[in-house]
Amino acid sequence: MLLLVLGAFVAGMLTVLAPCVLALLPIIIGGSVTGSVADKKRPIIIAISLAASLITFTLLLKATTLFINIPPSAITAFSGGIIVALGIITLFPSLYAKFIGRFGIEHGAQSLLGKGFKNKNSIAGPIIIGAALGPVFSSCSPVYAYILATVLPVNFGVAMIYIVAYVVGLSAVLLLIGYYGQRFVGKIKFASDPKGWFQRAIAILFIIVGLMIMTGYDKKFQTWISEHTPFNFDALSSKLIPTNDAQKIDTSKILNVTPSKAPEFVGLQGWINSDPQTIASLKGKVVLVDFWTYSCINCIRNNPYLIKWYEKYKDQGFVVIGVHAPEFAFEKVRANVETNVKAQNITYPVALDNDFSTWNAYGNQYWPAGYLIDAEGNIRRIHYGEGEYKESEEAIRALLQEKGAKLDDSMAVTKDTGPPITSEQTAETYLGSKKASNFNGSTGLAKAPTQNFTIQDVKPNYWSLGGTWQTDTEKITARGNSTIRFNVNAKNVYVVASSPDGNKDLTLRLDGKPISSTGNAGEDVVNSKVTVGEAKLYRLVKFPKLTMGSTLEMDVPEGVELNVFTFGS
Repeated sequence: MLLLVLGAFVAGMLTVLAPCVLALLPIIIGGSVTGSVADKKRPIIIAISLAASLITFTLLLKATTLFINIPPSAITAFSGGIIVALGIITLFPSLYAKFIGRFGIEHGAQSLLGKGFKNKNSIAGPIIIGAALGPVFSSCSPVYAYILATVLPVNFGVAMIYIVAYVVGLSAVLLLIGYYGQRFVGKIKFASDPKGWFQRAIAILFIIVGLMIMTGYDKKFQTWISEHTPFNFDALSSKLIPTNDAQKIDTSKILNVTPSKAPEFVGLQGWINSDPQTIASLKGKVVLVDFWTYSCINCIRNNPYLIKWYEKYKDQGFVVIGVHAPEFAFEKVRANVETNVKAQNITYPVALDNDFSTWNAYGNQYWPAGYLIDAEGNIRRIHYGEGEYKESEEAIRALLQEKGAKLDDSMAVTKDTGPPITSEQTAETYLGSKKASNFNGSTGLAKAPTQNFTIQDVKPNYWSLGGTWQTDTEKITARGNSTIRFNVNAKNVYVVASSPDGNKDLTLRLDGKPISSTGNAGEDVVNSKVTVGEAKLYRLVKFPKLTMGSTLEMDVPEGVELNVFTFGS
């Protein structure tokens, strides 16, 4: 625990070097000098209010995730609006005074924003600046994300200790930046004039940065910094996240981890195909704990091997436990999981881990991921992703023989038939604003509103939209008859989609031709159309081999939701 507390503190200090913070440092400095340059309290007030805001936002984030489902992006957009408002007040103080006078608002007593920037001795201005920046800073560190995703759901008290340590480290560095920035600017005479060009430049900077935060362009700036500079902040900060030494993998061996006690199943929302199971009750059996989610193409391709192993070895004391950890909100619905468990012919027990409690207990990070446990309850092998089926089955047989099972010489899988992985294949591509990448649009992807797009030409691995679309964190939704275009390098193309309003047909074209006329239609395509209904993965394109630079277009009717494209080669 002490190590992670120290790591969180150092990560907070390093966060000031993150691309998402570099763009905001002028706001910290500007907020420290706006008004009275000699007021040494301003940097302290900004740092303290930012710390309080960040901790409050963390609590609110947890509450919204579990209870009221308010997207955190809405809070971030509100913060950007506050920054813009502060900039406008600073840039046009007389105009602001006329505005509040016209509407009968008491300038001195009832206007917090005006008071904060008109009265040089007021603390309202720096408080507002710090509070507004808290939600923006919350997405700037892998360590912060690690605490939210893995520690907070399991132990709220411990997580808050880590978060406070992170916030203290961040605030300490920002305090120094604000203080020394204030001292430097204080030595420049023209900076002291509240109506001078320097103060107005700061006001304009406030407006620009605030608009970037509101529209999501601050994220584009972060991406540009990451791609065009050699400094990799995320990689540096991620080194502060602890690893489980007991699960370090030696891939040269079939039983590839140092034995360690398997964590118990915790925080589950129910079971499919069986009564509740526990690691303790399964002692004496060889258990494969498989983390999966039903719309993941890698999991869909992996599951037939698990099914074969379960059928062949269950009478010898082998059990598969599928821990279903949902990637998308619709995968939390039990009925959806039950439908897909049946469709994929899964008969072994499936646990519903909607809150990622068991996922976090195992320290897992991947779909699919298999943890092979011996008869004494120790983890003996870990494998992430597809492939190594022959090695996995050999490990299962070794542990069964270790506990005294008598096996014949035949194997359910005699060779590794997993799909090859190539660096040329288009990567899994999310469409919602939370993880969207490689988008080429006539306008940027906003975080919630409906927008009109003009379809663009796209190079390999990039996609574009035409028509009217609504963007949410996990999906995009057609609003009217709309189009999506994707230039792909792949052998197979899939999409996770749904139509809450009932079945609807999407029309597909490949390189400008109806896809059925090309002979490359996927299994779910009939007469160049795919009927989308329940939320699941749909098979769109099937080439005989890896094909480079083919353009897939889909006409998408009103109300159809698209989450992610995945690919096979």
